[in-house]
Amino acid sequence: MGPLRGACVLGVLCLLCVAPLVAALRDYYDVLGVKRSASEREIKSSYRKIARAIHPDKHPEKAAEFMELSEAYQILSDAELRTVYDHHGAEAAKQRQAQNNNGQRPGDPLDLFRQFFGGGGPASDETPKGPRHTYNAELSLSDVYTGRLFTLEHIRPVLCPACYGSGAESSSDIHTCSTCNGHGVQLLRQQLMPGFSTNVQVPCQACGGKGRTITRHCKRCGGAKTVQERTELDVDVEAGAREGAEYVFEGLGEQGPDFDPGDVVVTVHTSTEPGDFRRVGHHLYYTVPLSLPEALLGFTKHLQHYDGHSVTLRRRTATQPGHVDRIPDEGMPVPDAEREHAHGRTAGDLFVTYQVVIPETSGKTRRALAQALGVEDSMHAEL
Repeated sequence: MGPLRGACVLGVLCLLCVAPLVAALRDYYDVLGVKRSASEREIKSSYRKIARAIHPDKHPEKAAEFMELSEAYQILSDAELRTVYDHHGAEAAKQRQAQNNNGQRPGDPLDLFRQFFGGGGPASDETPKGPRHTYNAELSLSDVYTGRLFTLEHIRPVLCPACYGSGAESSSDIHTCSTCNGHGVQLLRQQLMPGFSTNVQVPCQACGGKGRTITRHCKRCGGAKTVQERTELDVDVEAGAREGAEYVFEGLGEQGPDFDPGDVVVTVHTSTEPGDFRRVGHHLYYTVPLSLPEALLGFTKHLQHYDGHSVTLRRRTATQPGHVDRIPDEGMPVPDAEREHAHGRTAGDLFVTYQVVIPETSGKTRRALAQALGVEDSMHAEL
């Protein structure tokens, strides 16, 4: 062994010895860059981000920091160990971890990384993203006018917290397939016709094309690598949100060992009832029926808006059927992000269409009406 190589080996050994001491001095929450109230998802997300950034394959000088990060994640990602750590500190949590592992030391941090990301090589900056999950939420136009916060229950598969998505009880239960030598495929000789044959590449039957076999499957997920997680999404629909507005929850979609979690998208649609306001963009439209006296002599009406305030409708002259009044700023609110394109306006307009309802007349009413209008009653003229 040359002097230079010996010095490198000695340096690595020093890092391995110093890393546990460093981890003991630092708070695990600080190592992961999360608050003590962080959720399991936030802890996983932070580990994933930092582990990629400091992976020893890219930054050999950060090997100790990588080991410290892995140790912090193994403790805080386990609900039982996290509770022990919060109440009694790191040493107590490590002792409980050893008891749970039958006295065995925690696995290799690189194994943890490979199991977590589902890869066998260096950290990759281009991990595929999982599928996008979309929910369609139908709200009343009233809810969209005032804005509404609602909770949506979301069920998704997540990486098994017991095996980190490997499907194995421990890293020692994962072995390279001896049939395909880890390639995941086999070459089979296939006869085409008498005297002619070819080699066909097919998935390895021994390992199912995975390149590795598992002697003991994870007790929690049964080797499925994922478990179902039930969570709640708080969807805060802003006042005046457009039809089809999308609210994106990044990284809360399906998880898998070979891809990053996708996004969850909640698309908001509105529904209206007969006689309700109608919406076009930020404007509202409403139809008001008028009696014949109101159409002829004028009227004052009060229209109750979605938020409870009253809009006064008043005309002092005759109103033709189909006449439209435009009432500024009584339409839908304009969300903050759209006000620049709306020339600074905070709301659309309300357009009121008047529909005159003509009553049935007969007898004295017809004669009085004809006399008042100075016309001959057609029914009387025919008689």
